[in-house]
Amino acid sequence: MAVELARLTLASQTDTAGLEKQVKAWGPQRIERLALVYKVEGEYEDGSRERARAAVYDVLARHGLDGKAEMVTVVGCEGLATPFGYVLADVASDASAGKAQPGRAQPGRAKRLAIGVARGTPPDDADLDKAKFKTTVARLTEKAMADAGLGAKDVVTVLVNTPAPNAGDKGLRGRKARAVAALGAGIAISDVEASDVTEASIMKKSDLFTKRVQTFTGPTVKQLEIIVIGNRAGAGGNLVACSAATADLTDMRPLKRMLIKAGLELDRDGELASPERVVAMMIKSGVRPDGTIHGLRTTLFEPGLPVEKHVRAAQSGLMAALLGTSAVFNTFDPIQQCPVGGSTACAIVRVD
Repeated sequence: MAVELARLTLASQTDTAGLEKQVKAWGPQRIERLALVYKVEGEYEDGSRERARAAVYDVLARHGLDGKAEMVTVVGCEGLATPFGYVLADVASDASAGKAQPGRAQPGRAKRLAIGVARGTPPDDADLDKAKFKTTVARLTEKAMADAGLGAKDVVTVLVNTPAPNAGDKGLRGRKARAVAALGAGIAISDVEASDVTEASIMKKSDLFTKRVQTFTGPTVKQLEIIVIGNRAGAGGNLVACSAATADLTDMRPLKRMLIKAGLELDRDGELASPERVVAMMIKSGVRPDGTIHGLRTTLFEPGLPVEKHVRAAQSGLMAALLGTSAVFNTFDPIQQCPVGGSTACAIVRVD
């Protein structure tokens, strides 16, 4: 069994032609689990995410895969961003097809990409932004880790979908819910101590964060959903995952170091010699509360364009320059997922 990855460019929010073709190429009966990460054009409240997710799950349901898949869907294709999706599939060999088993580490063999998924039940709206929700997130993250056959140290990144609050200040509560989700997953992967996650520390303690989690919320999510990405000894294939955190929006050094550690090289101009080997990049970026970059004032928080659109547009250009592609999954606001003002990133690299 090995994790395969496809990058599908999208002609529209409901374009599933590439997904249909790829599922058939892998063979639905050979797919043990799926993780889908989509970025589509649109706005938060115009139904873009709902249409994209519904179209994807229609395809998966026709192939009997909807119960084996979790999906993150975001909007925001400003700047140089191309609407697209990553599809990661744990594909069994013909001999083991249909005999689904959680991943198992095989000591002594090279580590390769592994994924795990888990889905919870719809939580109480009142709990989403409370410290006690950390336990629910941590337990479901552990379930996804077990599905992938990964211990805490081998987890590279956890993607968490949490439902959007439907009462009160929805924007503020949604941001707090993502912070709780990040810290809860951080507990499961031993980045964060459970006792440190309190009502007093959520969104308030700037030095309390995990560097290996990205959280999302939105109207498409009705229950807690987890995707775990890591590297497991003995997993098949030729892909590995790596991660890094940056100090600010323009800080490329940690990303280059991450990719060099994964086996890439720089050319004589200091650019990646084989950027095409980076088959996926997922980066969630933030800015300092005062909007400064390298100590200089910007207009990120001025009236007009929302700050998230500024950041996504800027990051899309930076990633295109680094990786030579406009198909990068970049999002905004890594609250308690990296140092304030920085970014958290996960890349998947082809190693041979």
